[in-house]
Amino acid sequence: MGIVEGNQLTLTKLIKEIKKQIRSWNKNVKINVELEVIRQFRVLVTGQFSNAGYFVVTPMTRISDLFEQIISDHNQRKKETISGNRESIYNETFGMRSRIAVDDFYNRKLGIDQELDKSDIDLLSKRNIVIKRGDDSIMVDLEKFKVTGNEIFNPYVQQNDIIHIPYKNRHFTVKGGVQRPGEYEYKINDNINDALIIAGGLYPNVNTDNLRITRSTLANDSESFYLPIEDSKNTKLFSQDHIMVPYFDNANPHHIVEIIGEVKYPGSYPIILGETTINDIILDAGGFLPNADLSKIFINNNTISKIPDRELERILLKDELNRSIEEKAYVKARIRTEKGALEISSENTKDKNHILSADDVIFIPRYFPYVEVIGSILSPGRYPYIIGNKAGDYIDAAGGISKNASRKRFIVKSTTGQRLKLRRNQQIESGDIIFVPDKLEYNEWYAAKELIAAIGQVVVLFVYIQTIIIRS
Repeated sequence: MGIVEGNQLTLTKLIKEIKKQIRSWNKNVKINVELEVIRQFRVLVTGQFSNAGYFVVTPMTRISDLFEQIISDHNQRKKETISGNRESIYNETFGMRSRIAVDDFYNRKLGIDQELDKSDIDLLSKRNIVIKRGDDSIMVDLEKFKVTGNEIFNPYVQQNDIIHIPYKNRHFTVKGGVQRPGEYEYKINDNINDALIIAGGLYPNVNTDNLRITRSTLANDSESFYLPIEDSKNTKLFSQDHIMVPYFDNANPHHIVEIIGEVKYPGSYPIILGETTINDIILDAGGFLPNADLSKIFINNNTISKIPDRELERILLKDELNRSIEEKAYVKARIRTEKGALEISSENTKDKNHILSADDVIFIPRYFPYVEVIGSILSPGRYPYIIGNKAGDYIDAAGGISKNASRKRFIVKSTTGQRLKLRRNQQIESGDIIFVPDKLEYNEWYAAKELIAAIGQVVVLFVYIQTIIIRS
């Protein structure tokens, strides 16, 4: 067909030019223009971070896309480095293993992620990015683009651009009645209103007449002043400013609990503090379903569970050999009981009805009638619970004990999680675990050496004491 000059044209203008050229040859033809291959080129990204350099982009790439590409490239390199050094992870000291144990406990049991070490990629600026385009410098503010959607803060990349991404080095803080309170990167020529926009904007029930600004002076002293919202656009923001947006009333108007599981109407319900009980909420939720397990009602509180257990953390940081009996017992008790949790039965609620707190979560589990038989058993596993059956009946159902079974028998109670020595007429309940341990296998030669060594130490001690008595 021919060549159409498209240098410095946008895609829209290029399509119009193509249609114009074709119509000059044939006015009756139907024209449909499709972009099959988009041009790629490299741009230079500068900065002090580890993977600064050239990146492949297209004319449709914005700075935010390039920023994500930089992070993705960094994470891939980091993943490859960790994979190469994986073997060294297992050669930890006892102290580091204890630290890992604390992290693992909080992640699994309490659901709190410990803060990971930050790399240089986490320090990259999002508000002070500069595009050097010929003799011009274009400022990019990805944070402001995110909250406003204004594309002027997030332009397209062009060929021969040099993008400089510095580290964050100055900050300001916004607290109180904003959507996202926290610390944010400072940008020169910002005003107080810009800071509020970056923090997500104001909540409706805030006092807009008394924004409190705390500012550091040249003598490193702090001074505070109050500002109405109308003056925020005309008041310059400084690095290290602390902005407090006060509420008219910070009290939560509702105290809510949640009930889930085997009830007719699961969901969230309001309570009166100090008055509403678990029975009240169960009635509000329509009562139990037929398949509810009335022997286990779990109550948890997410607010309490997020409070770190400093005693547990202190103990886990110690070498296990140096822990006292009480410390070992505390770790065992804490792992068996989730912080802030309570387990009761419907029978208990009749005699001693539990008063609920705000943010409590009530879980009514489904009833599964089973007993587990594990350990040195021919066919370990889960077996149907039958009222009146003894432990021996369940062991027989599991094929009996194996040749390596010891004479000991234990039961782990489903209601308490305690391991108890199995009595002859022990009552078995649904969810209990019957455990038959293996025999301890001894190396006869090793056991003989240990016995001889122990006898030798006793003889030496006896001779030593006898010598002292004779001399005295």
